[in-house]
Order: sequence, then C-alpha cells, then structure tokens
Amino acid sequence: MIPVRDGVYAIGKPDEQLLTLQEAKGFVVVLPPTGEPGEQEWEVRGRDDGYVVLRNLRHGGYLGTDGPPEVNQLVSAVAEAFEWSLYQAAEPFAFHLVVPGGPVGGVELALDFSELEIFPPRTALRPLDVKDTAQAWTFRFHE
Repeated sequence: MIPVRDGVYAIGKPDEQLLTLQEAKGFVVVLPPTGEPGEQEWEVRGRDDGYVVLRNLRHGGYLGTDGPPEVNQLVSAVAEAFEWSLYQAAEPFAFHLVVPGGPVGGVELALDFSELEIFPPRTALRPLDVKDTAQAWTFRFHE
C-alpha cells in the first residue's frame, strides 16, 4: 500500500518551491508557483507492487530518467511510466522519492536538487540520505 492516495498533487519543498515541467520533453525543475495550469501539478498513481508513478498534468510526461539510473543523472519528463518508492520522512506528507531496486553503485538514489548551479534549478538522482529532511518532498493534495 502506498502512503498517499491516488490523485493530483503539488510536490515541493516547504518554501513553496515546486516540481515544475515547463516543456513536454524538458528537465524537471524547481520553481515558485508559476501560475501556468498543470505544469506544477502531478498525478500520483499507486501500482500493485507498492510503487508510484508521477505524471505531469500539463504535458503528460512521467517524472523519470532516460536510461539506467545513476548518481547525478538529471530528471526529466519521459514517455514511459517510471516507478518511484515513497519513503516516509520526518514531517507529515513528506517523502523521499527513491528509485526502486537499489542500491545502484552501492547507494540508493533519490530525487533531489542537481549540483548544477544554473537557473532554474534542475532535479537529479542523488545518494539518499534519510536523515536529511531537506531531501524530502512535501505532497499537497489538490481537490
């Protein structure tokens, strides 16, 4: 059973920085509210295996990566459903988004900020640190 119900969510950090997909095949970035319908809204669907897939409402792409997951790989919109595990973080409705089937290269990989110092900030797969609350993402349900 997944820890959130199926539905549409804004997924972000406590300071109103939200996962954003501005282009159909673009990178997933983190921005304050943009006012553009659907680009910061993600449909979360649970799978029978306990994993979730996240699909952007505006562009229809899935949150994921092209090719096998690896450290520092940028996260983008992909055409095929990409599965994630949700690990409960310390705060309510906050989760680490983790690539299932890890570890990869000795570490579990989680969605986090890329180390690239560019604007807008991109997302990437980074080594999971469950003690790092800043690595968790808050899920806010949209009615």
